[in-house]
Amino acid sequence: MKKNSIADISLTGKIIFILSLLSLITISVSSFFSEDIYFQISTPAYFLFLILSYPTYLKLSEISPSKQVFGSIWISIVLSISFFIVSQIPSYIPNIFNTIEENSINWRFSVLRSKNGKSSISLEQGYVEKFTPPENARKDIKIIGIKTETLEKYQGIWPIHWQEYAKIINHFKNTSNILFFDIFLVDEKPGEMEAMMEALDDSSNVLLDYAIETNISSKDSIVHFEEKYEVLKKFKLINVNDPDDNGQIWLELPSPPVHQLSSRSAGIGFANIKNDEFGTNRKMPLVAKLNSTITRGETEYYPSIDLLAVCKFYGIDVVNDTEIVMGEYVKLKNIPQKKITDYRGKEFDIMKIPNQEREILIPIDLYGQMDINFVGSLFSFKDEELHEVANDWSQDSASFFENNIFLIGMYYASGKSAAKDAHLSPYGEMSGIEHHAHALNTILNQDFLTRPGRFVKFLLIVLTGILLGFIQAYFKTVGSFLSYFLISAGYLFSSMFLFREMSIVTDLPINLINLTFIFISIIGYKIISEEENVKYIRSTFSKFVSKDIVDELLKDPDKIALGGARREITVFFSDVRGFTSLSEGLTPEVLVKLLNEYLTTMTDSIIQYKGTIDKYMGDAIMAFWGAPVPLEDHAYFACVAALVQIEELKRLQMDWKSRGLPNIDIGIGLNTGFAVVGNMGSSHRMDYTCMGDTINLGSRLEGSNKIYGTRIIISEYTYERVKDRVYTRELDLVKVKGKNKPVRIYELLGLVKENDKELLKKPVQLIN
Repeated sequence: MKKNSIADISLTGKIIFILSLLSLITISVSSFFSEDIYFQISTPAYFLFLILSYPTYLKLSEISPSKQVFGSIWISIVLSISFFIVSQIPSYIPNIFNTIEENSINWRFSVLRSKNGKSSISLEQGYVEKFTPPENARKDIKIIGIKTETLEKYQGIWPIHWQEYAKIINHFKNTSNILFFDIFLVDEKPGEMEAMMEALDDSSNVLLDYAIETNISSKDSIVHFEEKYEVLKKFKLINVNDPDDNGQIWLELPSPPVHQLSSRSAGIGFANIKNDEFGTNRKMPLVAKLNSTITRGETEYYPSIDLLAVCKFYGIDVVNDTEIVMGEYVKLKNIPQKKITDYRGKEFDIMKIPNQEREILIPIDLYGQMDINFVGSLFSFKDEELHEVANDWSQDSASFFENNIFLIGMYYASGKSAAKDAHLSPYGEMSGIEHHAHALNTILNQDFLTRPGRFVKFLLIVLTGILLGFIQAYFKTVGSFLSYFLISAGYLFSSMFLFREMSIVTDLPINLINLTFIFISIIGYKIISEEENVKYIRSTFSKFVSKDIVDELLKDPDKIALGGARREITVFFSDVRGFTSLSEGLTPEVLVKLLNEYLTTMTDSIIQYKGTIDKYMGDAIMAFWGAPVPLEDHAYFACVAALVQIEELKRLQMDWKSRGLPNIDIGIGLNTGFAVVGNMGSSHRMDYTCMGDTINLGSRLEGSNKIYGTRIIISEYTYERVKDRVYTRELDLVKVKGKNKPVRIYELLGLVKENDKELLKKPVQLIN
């Protein structure tokens, strides 16, 4: 009698259901906790849920009004939760899913924000360069670039004489603009320093950058390190919270600018960029945590030049007006009520999005990095050539600009003397100075990339999965595919829209992969549970046995009793490739007829070469040689039968093609070894079969054909018995469960003596 409610389930079933439900609730609730607590709670809960998932399905399917609907939804839940757990592996632990997810963000940038700021207009006299910045690129961020033409004007001399930088500083010293030097001024240069020192003495708007080395081995080579370090300490961040000391140290030894210059500047900040494992840079460090071995036993935190620049722009102190929580945010506080005038003469609040608190919260990771929200591709910001600015501009030229940030550095210069400063971006190689410009643009626009919280991610992946599972349960193959396509496309376009319009980064590939697995799994589930024609074929063909078994049982009826004996045999497995697609494209009647033709021909070949049909598993065949009739050369008989099957299959394929039917292709696995052979089952029903590790390896070899693109794979145990009589190709060493050493496998290609195909058809007595 059909059970209708949980009350009708046994006590064991109720316990399984309650534990499964509790584990599911625990996984969802743990999403609200911090990362460490989340993993401590969710990991054991997930494994409990996974262990109980199948027993829960068995018990709940008993009370479900529609086993197929419940099964489809349950598959969706199990897969969705599994993919969610995988997606939450921390980014600092290398894994393929995080890699795919991060690369998808690069793809979103390249698809949705690929505008290049420069283009060329063709004229009769030649070409004119046109600059059209992306819509959200700020006009108050500009680049003074060291270009190829700059080096040509300086006759290829690099580094450029510091006198040229001093000229630029002198032009801008009485303006409201900020000069951001992305040039390392680390070596004392008599004859050059004096001009820079004099220029900096009367300037309050120059920021200098420096590098922080990734190891301390070069400390002794840094000239006047103590003096440089004393200046650097003036900018040490003091309002830093590093919960459980989880902030990551990836930089160790600061190499500040020449102290005579840094002490006269408005600030010094590091300019390191941390590329990911593929060399891509999509982040900008704002805070660096330094090793205590350098800082005399105290962990210290220092600002990047980007953080210094935005603080200078807002008129706040980088030390006192910032608050940092490593792994969470950098807060800019006490931003004054100040109006600025844009390039059109219109007044705006200095904050792009003003708030009552006069604060800006910048999300950062445990490395102190902020996601750069690129507004476009290369050349998104107006640039000027350095030689021209140094020698052709004046204080009047510089005073034309107000409240601008000018970034000075290498800008796509080429040639032997050019120092390379470019990093891989979502748009390919991009100059380092542009990475800084995009980072400043992100902060000043207050347009940060945001990622939904863990619970929202949980809801997205689970609800979309359940939606697909529910819809798919009610549709046939075409409808299932259509629902899968529409839901996947809808999620894709929604994610792209949120990214483009709101800078929200949703999990994209992991959710699409989850939907794909759900779609495939439910198709497989429906075939197993619904396709009555497959069941009919299996139940019908399992009744066939070879003539030798009948003869053996007639000679000795006692063999009908339960039990078996240990014998050396060669086991055979074959399976049809793409059976799911085949079954979807044919009516049940045509499918059954096609499979009948195939199985009849394959069965004849096995029996013809003294094999025993063990069973049919839908479209799969299991057979063996060496029992019940002893066959000394069983491995060779099996190899001949397998090769003949491939030949017969080709003949069938030609016939099917002429009739407009699809082709069937197969994979075959052969293994030789000892197994228990005999009648297995109950006193009411039994099958003559075999079992043991030999059979398991044979089954695995059949499936391995998909990996190696082969049709027949034999193990080294079969190969050793036939190697002088067959042609083979060595494939691989595979690790097999239960064996300490890997097993060598081969592709079976042909026979040395082709006439053996006819010889082995004869009765065993005549062959011997």
